Amino acid sequence: MQPNPDPKPGRWILPVVVLAMMGFAWLFINAAEDPTVSASDTTRAPSSGGTTTTSVLADTTTSTTLPTDIVEYNVAITAKGIELAGLQERINKANSDWNSRAVGYAETLLALQALDVEVNAWRASIDGIAVPTSLPEYANFHSIMATAGTQVAKTAGDIVTGLQAPDSGEARTAAVAAFNEAVTAYGTQVNTIAAYQP
Repeated sequence: MQPNPDPKPGRWILPVVVLAMMGFAWLFINAAEDPTVSASDTTRAPSSGGTTTTSVLADTTTSTTLPTDIVEYNVAITAKGIELAGLQERINKANSDWNSRAVGYAETLLALQALDVEVNAWRASIDGIAVPTSLPEYANFHSIMATAGTQVAKTAGDIVTGLQAPDSGEARTAAVAAFNEAVTAYGTQVNTIAAYQP
């Protein structure tokens, strides 16, 4: 199929949400602690008595350590987020190179097709992550995240279709935008899971 000229230069900026989620995940990987609580209560009797009663509450610290399966899960989804960020960067670069015609059509098509295969393999690997059983809510968390991952894979395939479309690049441009939005949505879900405090 003949390539269609696309005079618009590449304008895609790699979203930073997926990268930002790494920090969030590690913040909650080991434990969540409640702040130390201390208070004092001083009561002064009427001036005629001149007595003062002071009571001090003992310092209390409550520490909750996340179960091992949740720690391992957070590590796993963080690793998948890092992997996706790398794929996203490569897809955006391939698109940008085609926009600027730094790379030819045939090479761009092969690159995007190969990346589509990698994204689908990434999506399939999410199903292999062991979902925590110590807390039942994680099954729902994982389901939502997996759905977001499915959207990432779908939009990656749409980029290939867009490149082959008989237009001036509009379909591909829209597909790349949808892909980046799907990656952001996936990263948001990972952030939500990592920040969850039982």
